[in-house]
Order: sequence, then structure tokens, then C-alpha cells
Amino acid sequence: NAQRLGAAGVIVADNSCLCSDIKCVESSDIASCETSEPIMADDGSGSDISIPSFLTFKYDADKIKAELLADNPVQIEMAWSL
Repeated sequence: NAQRLGAAGVIVADNSCLCSDIKCVESSDIASCETSEPIMADDGSGSDISIPSFLTFKYDADKIKAELLADNPVQIEMAWSL
């Protein structure tokens, strides 16, 4: 949907803390946490998707969401090495 609407990329925000991320667990209102890092993978249906996407941990995503809700501009760089 994002690509069809002209998005240059997509950020997927995890909605659960990692149990090892003490800052996230302490600041979260969710009682449960994940014991292992989430995995984002193509299930085979993404052959027509050409924009990049990445997954961010809840603690970081919450900060981004707060800035957006405050109507502040947010700039994120997608970078990786191959």
C-alpha cells in the first residue's frame, strides 16, 4: 500500500519490548516482553515491492512516534552495508 501511494520507504515499528532492553521495559505500559529479537522477512508475496523497509525496536519507534505526534519533522536515513 505504501509503495502504491508513493512512499520512498517504510518503517515498521515493533510494538513489544525486548526483555533485555531495560529502558524499554521500564517505560512501557505493556506487561509482557519478547525474549528474542523479531524477524522481518518476505513471505514470498513481496516480489512486486521495490521500496526499502526496515524494522525498528519499540523503544526507538516510540521516540519517532512522539515527535510525529508533536508535529515535528523527523528525518531518518536508511543505510546498510552489503
